[in-house]
Formats: sequence, C-alpha cells, structure tokens
Amino acid sequence: MNIDKNVQNPYQRKKDPERVKKRIIENAMHLASEKGVTGVSIQTVATRSGITKGGVFHHFASKQILIEAMLEALIQQLDDQISEVMAQDTIQYGRFTRAYIEVTLSSAFGVDTLWSALSMTLMTDKSFSNKWDLWLTQRLLQHVETDHSIELKILRYAADGLWFIESLAPKKQDDYMEVKKELLTRTYQQDERKVHFE
Repeated sequence: MNIDKNVQNPYQRKKDPERVKKRIIENAMHLASEKGVTGVSIQTVATRSGITKGGVFHHFASKQILIEAMLEALIQQLDDQISEVMAQDTIQYGRFTRAYIEVTLSSAFGVDTLWSALSMTLMTDKSFSNKWDLWLTQRLLQHVETDHSIELKILRYAADGLWFIESLAPKKQDDYMEVKKELLTRTYQQDERKVHFE
C-alpha cells in the first residue's frame, strides 16, 4: 500500500505553540464571558482547548497569568477598534476621545460582555489596573496634540462613569444612548476660553 508522504498524521504534526496559546486564551475568554472571571477553571479551559491541564500550565504558569493574557488580548482588541474608528474620522481635535467613547460604550465592549467582566477585575487588582493605565498613557501620548485638553479628559471620565453606572444598574438606562451621543457631540467643541493672570 502506497502512503502519500504529503499527508501528515495529525499526531505527527509540528506543534504550534502560538496557536495553542491563542486557543487557550480564546477559550478562557468564552468561559469568562459565561461565568465571570472567578468562574474560569483551568481544567475547563484545558478541556475546551483539547489539551491537558498540564498543557495549559505549560503556556500559563498560573490562572493569574492566564487572566492577565486575556486582559492584554482584550486591550489589544480595544486598541485595534479605536484605531479603526479614528481612521474614519477626518476631524483632528478630539479624535482619540471620540473613538474611545464610541468603542468603550459600544455593545462589543459594553455591559454584559467579557470586557465588562474583566474591567471589574481591573478595579480590584492593581497588576491588572497597571496594564490599563500603561495602555491609556501610551495612547494619550500619541495624541497629545489633539486630545490633551482638560475638557476632553472630563468627557473620557464621563464615559467611564456612564459605563460603570450602566454596569451596576439592574436594567439598561433609558437615556444611555442619548448621553453617549451628547458626550460625542461635545468632543467637537474646542474650548476657546482663555484665562489671563495679571
């Protein structure tokens, strides 16, 4: 019997550690979106990823490290979406802030999402919040010419507050979209007030 040498036995395929790591993170994300971050079980992640529990620990030495990898992946997703929104915005002033508001208050990153579950972890774990602070600081440095004003900072804080209130509220607020729209509208209004000190 002739065996086609071009057909690989699945058990003889070269291991692709990056693909395995990505699969582990994706399955951990799905589990977190279903059960919350505290409900992420290494055994369940392993089963869903088609590997052993030891295989998960080979790539991520602890659950904490896996959660951090999930957070980094989500921040990258957020970063990519913000860049996409900015690319379609022709007005320079407030462009990053508009994209930040648009994306963080969207259905993909809003309430009842994995981002929501991980963001609650951000508030209680300093190692996680440091990653967020580092990302935001780096993005703001990139857009210091267009988004450095105190007015835009206040609008970003207001968006964070809106998201937080919506996360805690037992039901969706009736004016959620109206408030989001108002925040976006205000990002176009460059403050021309000048304070003179004598």
